[in-house]
Amino acid sequence: MDIKKIIKTLKGKNLYRQLKTIERAERVYVYIDGKRYINFSSNDYLSLAFDAELNAKHQNCLKKWPAGSGAARLVTGNFSIHEELEKKLAEIKKTEAALLFSCGYMANLGILSSLLGEKDAIFSDELNHASLIDGCRLSKAKVFIYKHRDTNHLKELLKKNRDKFETIAIVTDSVFSMDGDIAPLDELLKLAKDYNAYLIIDDAHATGVIGNSSLDFFNLKPTKRTIIMGTLGKALGTFGAFVASTKEMKEFFTNRARTFIFTTAIPPHIACMTLENLKEIQPRMVRLRKNIYLFSKLTGIKSQTAIFPLIIGDSGEALKISEKLLKKGFIIPAIRPPTVPEGTARLRITIAAGHSEEELRKLAETIKSLI
Repeated sequence: MDIKKIIKTLKGKNLYRQLKTIERAERVYVYIDGKRYINFSSNDYLSLAFDAELNAKHQNCLKKWPAGSGAARLVTGNFSIHEELEKKLAEIKKTEAALLFSCGYMANLGILSSLLGEKDAIFSDELNHASLIDGCRLSKAKVFIYKHRDTNHLKELLKKNRDKFETIAIVTDSVFSMDGDIAPLDELLKLAKDYNAYLIIDDAHATGVIGNSSLDFFNLKPTKRTIIMGTLGKALGTFGAFVASTKEMKEFFTNRARTFIFTTAIPPHIACMTLENLKEIQPRMVRLRKNIYLFSKLTGIKSQTAIFPLIIGDSGEALKISEKLLKKGFIIPAIRPPTVPEGTARLRITIAAGHSEEELRKLAETIKSLI
């Protein structure tokens, strides 16, 4: 493999990526090379991660709980605060139980690779997150891709193929991370019931945005064959992930999910901080919804979630606009292939509870002047 050639090719196609070094962060601002930028690209939807006042309260967690867990949960890394957080997460997802993982990627790999195998099938939305795609591959199950949010296409695939496999699962993001649209979970839940399938929902960008759970948005409750993956590192403002389902499913993943068994537990003080943050989410969700409504009205970009995709098309043009916005004081990196399909390079604008009306108006006006 010619590494230099690959890097050169990426640069020529405007697909080369570089890290931006953030010196510090506060509320919705980041500082780079001494200059402050308004952050409109974070997944910190409820503005919990960089809240100085809240972080001061977290000092009690650091005093009470260690900086690291020291081992995997099944060895000596299982602390009472982990179990307390799991009970709370199961409560907000309206499930019997929850199990903590180190991150969302690991959780999705663990769910899919342990639950499904060579005699099974997965029916996956074509725009699912990379972690779900990789989990499908790792499972060795037969994978059927259905058109984005197209339940008619999914039903056709299920009808034609269900009887060929032992266990099947319908797999979807609830809020899709690049487009911000919402999966038709009401219809998917019905199809899962009709075809005796598991419904695996990635709630990473839904938790704390469209409700405590994406199913809240549809006024639905999970069934015994519903498995919900959620993250702590987005709207909840800390780090880690979890899987919420039945007590039996928690027992199964504890014993079979390799990405749970063979990795160090999240630090106990992080679990404590997450419990503190959960006390803050309800009023912040109200503020976030107001900001989403206002920004949609100001820009004409329709979204029911915190994600507003501004499709540019060409990767080079998306980079240019991103740089112009940076000069105006806004940090909104260009999203390019392979993160999004060819020809759909974009600015992925994310709205947070901590953005002021003035900041939202300023961004909307700047976008209109540039595009």
